[in-house]
Amino acid sequence: MSITLYDLAGADEHRRFSPYCWRTKMALAHKGLGFTTVPWRYADKAVIAAFGSDRVPVIVDNGRPVKDSWTIANYLEDTYPDQPSLFGGNGGRAAARFVRRRTAAR
Repeated sequence: MSITLYDLAGADEHRRFSPYCWRTKMALAHKGLGFTTVPWRYADKAVIAAFGSDRVPVIVDNGRPVKDSWTIANYLEDTYPDQPSLFGGNGGRAAARFVRRRTAAR
């Protein structure tokens, strides 16, 4: 399995400051999935445009691109069901979806 995460970086590529990318890194780590990160900057939009996105996080899992931290979390949950759950089942996923939509509406 080969997962690549495009991760927002500052002028120093070791400075990764996107909380959305942090969410994805934490989800990958919780699932126990190995991944590599590629530093991405705002000026590098062409790099991820091929994946249908102009923002990170974007993962590419065995050639399949997935964008947006929420979509990535759901993808990981569905694709790797034998790994530890991110949501603790359908009820947890529904609660997370509720909180996500409620906080986005503000």
